[in-house]
Amino acid sequence: MSVGVMDKWKRKKVAVYLRRSKGDTGDTKAQLKRIEPLLAKLEKEGKVKKIDRSIVGRQFSYTKDEGRFNAARDLARKGDIFNEGDGQSAFDSARERRVLNELLKRMRDGEYDAVVAETLDRYSRDPLDFATAALDDWRKGDKQFASLKEGEAYGSPNELDEAIITTKLMWGGEGKKGESRKAINALEEKMNIGFLSKPKAELRGSGTKNAGMNYRQAYQLMKAYGETPEGRLRKPGQVGKEFRRDHTWASQWYERMKQWESYVYPDGETALEKWLNAVEKVNQFIGEYPLARDGDSWKRPEVIQLVKTASGFLGYPAGVNPSRAYPVGKEQFILFPDPTDFDIEELSVTADPRTIEGWTVIREPLGERMLMKHQTQFRGKGGQGKRAV
Repeated sequence: MSVGVMDKWKRKKVAVYLRRSKGDTGDTKAQLKRIEPLLAKLEKEGKVKKIDRSIVGRQFSYTKDEGRFNAARDLARKGDIFNEGDGQSAFDSARERRVLNELLKRMRDGEYDAVVAETLDRYSRDPLDFATAALDDWRKGDKQFASLKEGEAYGSPNELDEAIITTKLMWGGEGKKGESRKAINALEEKMNIGFLSKPKAELRGSGTKNAGMNYRQAYQLMKAYGETPEGRLRKPGQVGKEFRRDHTWASQWYERMKQWESYVYPDGETALEKWLNAVEKVNQFIGEYPLARDGDSWKRPEVIQLVKTASGFLGYPAGVNPSRAYPVGKEQFILFPDPTDFDIEELSVTADPRTIEGWTVIREPLGERMLMKHQTQFRGKGGQGKRAV
């Protein structure tokens, strides 16, 4: 273990920061396992106080009821391990990383004296960007952001260390930028074959709480309850209860389906109707797969391929302006092919659907296009165009 600045520590209260970049191998769970002996050594030598191994931020696994990462819930957890998660780019602004921001907030509230990470580039490969998020913390707040393996730290008493760290990361970052470009090109290529994100629908066999959800029935019930004067769903709690969900689920799905219903294709059919038909068709394929359990069918290569190919449309049937993780796509409006326009069996056995006649992902310049919320990847800083709704 390289010690350096940590050699002089005495019972500091520290947080641990985990992050895996796009293009890196492994995951943050493996990252924590690698540094665990170093953390234990610091604790044993009295350099840091006992570290609570509970996770704040993205959990290594979620129960079916928890679903996936939920910022309101997961950032409020207790613990000293702050997990940004996998595929969080070091070249996106550190100021916009939610887990890092929660860590910095707690540090400023007096909970921590320092932060440790496996290496300095876990904070950011761009030291100037990281400085926009935390410069005052180490220069004025007397905090430190240390590397367990390199023994260096932002906020080191040796002022020369900051210049050394900056130089090393800036030069080392150029190679990593090349790796990141490869990863980004792979993302763009996936979008060209129909994949963007997981389908919004809880499909049969997917293992979610309401796998096989009847969305057509759900929307009919929502419309029967009607809207408030502000355009929101009336009595969302009642609607959610009908489908073993809560009021938030009902409100969000009503907003989503209402917006999809307002988008009309040239053939006169709404995006919502096309989406409902596609969900039902994919569910039918899974249900008719020659295995007794939907969950077993879900794991079969043909089902996996079909869901992957259809995922762009199942996620964004009214088109989408992708997040800025897509350097080309973020300036475009993307329309994915409707899987029901093709032979479902053929889609399920075709790795590259571009080989199928008529199958094309339409990518148009975004321009001044007015977008609805659910035509953007709004959780990923999408929606660069003007927002219509």
